[in-house]
Amino acid sequence: MNKYITSLEDLITTHEQTRAGFLAIALEKNRVGDPYVKQALAFKTMVAHTKGPDDFLRMPSIRPFMLTAAGLSEKSLQHLNNDDKTLVIKELIDKFLKPAGPAYIDETIYRFLLTKGDAVGGTMRNRIGAMGQEKLVRCILSCMNVRGIAYEWIDGSNSTFKWLTKRSDDTEIEKTLKALYWTNSLGDRVLGFNMTNSIVKKNIDICLYNADKIGYEQGKIAKNHPEKAIMLGELKGGIDPAGADEHWKTANTALERIRISYAAKELAIQTSFVGAAIERAMAGEIFSQLTSGTMTNGANLTDNNQLVEYCNWLLDI
Repeated sequence: MNKYITSLEDLITTHEQTRAGFLAIALEKNRVGDPYVKQALAFKTMVAHTKGPDDFLRMPSIRPFMLTAAGLSEKSLQHLNNDDKTLVIKELIDKFLKPAGPAYIDETIYRFLLTKGDAVGGTMRNRIGAMGQEKLVRCILSCMNVRGIAYEWIDGSNSTFKWLTKRSDDTEIEKTLKALYWTNSLGDRVLGFNMTNSIVKKNIDICLYNADKIGYEQGKIAKNHPEKAIMLGELKGGIDPAGADEHWKTANTALERIRISYAAKELAIQTSFVGAAIERAMAGEIFSQLTSGTMTNGANLTDNNQLVEYCNWLLDI
């Protein structure tokens, strides 16, 4: 059990931690949205010479921008021909840009950013979960670096599944790291993320295996040799307290499914939970499971002491 968790109070996410989490999300949203702002500024310069919105129809170079301003997503464009697209742009010009008068360029930009706002929202829903994993991976790498543990890793941004050696500068590899290999006193270890386990028949967030690089089988170990799993865990990176209980219920159900599925196969398995938003009620349940041994380990993702302790445990088991 995590030595920094001595009561349920230790697990509860504080107001300061929640605030810091929301600020981190806001900064990430600005980073994700910045390219769209830059596109809008580029558009403004490219059309600065125009006399009116009708001129846009004679500028094929800005057609993709205009289609977005008209409210069309990348997916919707696949179902429209060129005539349809031209019609949509004409509708935008006649109904919204002409009534804007001299502000027609700004009106176009506002509508472009409105459409892209939906895209940013969708990206951020995925990024919030990814940010939690990135924070966990960065902590694991930091512990490895402090302890001088050599590792190899797989870059998930390509499909080669090639094991890469530890770099002297490992800046931001947590953003694409798919799997991690190292050895401890007990043998070879491979850590993977978001793998579908053939015993549990569900996707699992954190997966630690007793295997070497070859045994990882390019990620197929979860399907072909799930019995090699040492620890399976759930990770919930969302910081919003309003969704905390629901996220815990989902994670708790998943962890119980893991324990039952492995017990049915007479296989031992350790389980863990790492979450960013932990409220009092769920903290009580988590602490109870930790003290009873139902759950092997856990940590509040926003508590650095707990997270470092969890990562060192992960490296040693």
